[in-house]
Amino acid sequence: MVALLARASGATSYYRLALSAGDQVRLEAVRSGRVTPLGTVSHPVTAGGWHTLRIEVAGTVVSGWVDGVAVGTGTGTLTSTGRIGVQTGNATARFDDVLVTRGEPAPTSAPPSPTTTPTGATPAPGGTPTTTPSDTPPPTGPTPTPTGPAEGSSVVARDGSGDFTSVQAAVDAVPVGNASRYTITIRPGTYRETVTVPAAKPYVSFVGSTGDARDVVIVYDNASGTPKPGGGTYGTSGSASVTIDGNDFTARHLTFANDFDEAAHDYSAEQAVAVLTRADRLVFDDVRFLGNQDTLYHNSASVDAVGRAYFRDCYVEGDVDFVFGRGTGVFDRCEIRSLSRGSTSNNGYVTAPSTMIGNPYGLLFTDCTLTTDSAAAQSVHLGRPWHPSGDVNAIGQVVFRDSVLGAHVKDSPWSDMSGFSWRDARFFEYRNDGPGSTVTVDRPQLTDAQASTYTPQRYLAGTDGWNPVP
Repeated sequence: MVALLARASGATSYYRLALSAGDQVRLEAVRSGRVTPLGTVSHPVTAGGWHTLRIEVAGTVVSGWVDGVAVGTGTGTLTSTGRIGVQTGNATARFDDVLVTRGEPAPTSAPPSPTTTPTGATPAPGGTPTTTPSDTPPPTGPTPTPTGPAEGSSVVARDGSGDFTSVQAAVDAVPVGNASRYTITIRPGTYRETVTVPAAKPYVSFVGSTGDARDVVIVYDNASGTPKPGGGTYGTSGSASVTIDGNDFTARHLTFANDFDEAAHDYSAEQAVAVLTRADRLVFDDVRFLGNQDTLYHNSASVDAVGRAYFRDCYVEGDVDFVFGRGTGVFDRCEIRSLSRGSTSNNGYVTAPSTMIGNPYGLLFTDCTLTTDSAAAQSVHLGRPWHPSGDVNAIGQVVFRDSVLGAHVKDSPWSDMSGFSWRDARFFEYRNDGPGSTVTVDRPQLTDAQASTYTPQRYLAGTDGWNPVP
């Protein structure tokens, strides 16, 4: 059992929203050790997965929800001032994005409008709870993005069991100009659609309901050269399966993909983007990015704007320039997988940054592992400098540090692009390991002093001090 608790200050009675083995979620009142059921619902409880829990206390009415599904409503006597806590029985749990609000209650007869509190839980068979709530709230870890008053949530399910059957429909339902977190929980399935989160809808979260990123896939197959209805082609930006223009977006436990089939088409432009970001303060946690050429286009709203993103425990695959753009991005403990193009000498480029010269921070890969499916040894470049439309002010910046590089990485891993020399870019390495980490004259290395200024926190701080790093 893993439970979220709410209780009055100094009281021994409390409300409990409990996840249990056997796919059962219970809302209970516990008074002096006596448990009174207030509601029970059958709901998938995934060991090792994430679930979104919410308890609301409004006067004498207590209500609970799990992943946007109502569990029950009952009456109690607790005061509005109190504590939150965590309780486990033969289980362990992790919690993130804990949000506590105080305001007008939502109608008890309607679905919850405020956002739920995401909580990670690893349920186990029942037993006696090993802890009780205390006056000290549990550690919640870093808050990936600022949140205001809770606003809303919805559930997407292909089988019609949620609020929407498509992800875009759920995004469309987010209020324009929302000023707080809106969580869209997505149940297992492959959602073949293009999705856009507009700039007028910040604070949107996509959360895969099972905790396994492979279970929820958002995918489409446009390429740069794909003909558009009405004429013309999509171009690189237009090929994106998912476009994120809303600031403070987060995603957890799901897959973004572009499955354009290069072999089945003869286009002159085969860039096929899985995700295009043009926003700021983005967090991707346990997210997979799948594609070939130009998989992840990490950009910003304009050449004068900085778009920051934190990629934690993610997986990115591709072949040519598959992490590219002018955005500021930190890849922390990620797997970066180069796909083979069948060449013995050149199977592509991991990065193609176009960082603007006024921005000291482009792409940072720290504690990452660079792998391949079957690319030949000494056949993959770490990157090359991209100058969009020949822009001389796009001076790419990349650092690979404290990472393990596979044998597929070239001893001379940086390459020129479109007449621009990689030596004029800002490419560095620091304390890498693995067979592909050989230090040569063509591999600039940071000094220890320089390395202290190229950290995740430095990259992401900006002018507002943003820090989503654990």
